[in-house]
Amino acid sequence: MVHAFFNPAQAAIFNEMAPRKDSTFEVHYFGIHGPAATTRAILAISGANFKSVVPDDWAAVKTKMPFGVVPILKEISVDGKEIQIAETDSIERYLARKFGLLGSNAFEGTVINTFISSTNEIAGPVLAKYFAAQDPDNKTEIKAKIFKDSVQPWIAYHEQYLADNGSNGHYVGTAFSLADLQTAFLVKMVVGLWGDVISESNNPALWKVKVTLEANPGYVAWTQTETFKALDAMSKQLIGF
Repeated sequence: MVHAFFNPAQAAIFNEMAPRKDSTFEVHYFGIHGPAATTRAILAISGANFKSVVPDDWAAVKTKMPFGVVPILKEISVDGKEIQIAETDSIERYLARKFGLLGSNAFEGTVINTFISSTNEIAGPVLAKYFAAQDPDNKTEIKAKIFKDSVQPWIAYHEQYLADNGSNGHYVGTAFSLADLQTAFLVKMVVGLWGDVISESNNPALWKVKVTLEANPGYVAWTQTETFKALDAMSKQLIGF
């Protein structure tokens, strides 16, 4: 049986709702920032009406998910239609298209997606190796290897390309893109794990991406909510940043 998420009968509703910006949204994830942080940030800087939903009974919810994981995005139109989207990357790209965060033409979109791919290679499977390690000595060794082999080259390349765009906090032109948001959160993660290996003085272009997001009025408003503060506190408690 086709899972409800993949039922082709939804195509007409998806096509109708995809360009609309007046929907309300629910981001279903655990009570930390985690992989849902970028999704929430997209909605915040875009001025969307959204809320975070933490599953009360994860064991029951898990069985209903297409891959047994969250986040899940639920979108509800003003006339009551509803769609749901699974998987972090799919959610982010859907929202990025909706809110204009994938460039203004095919070239910009391809460049932005290239930077997203490069950043996701670090933020996803590479850092997962560090968080999965249990033995303290092994964890220290893995951490050093990840930095040398993956994070350090990423810093050098992305600092250069951001500088080529004027060190203005964006990868392409002067507008926010999904690549900017991904990098802003990776910078925060890298600083949380390795300290000041990225700093305003040593990596001004990368640092500018982080502070540009943090200065966005919609994002500032989001960080001042009780929901964000609770997510932030739990994230710091569990992983330290």
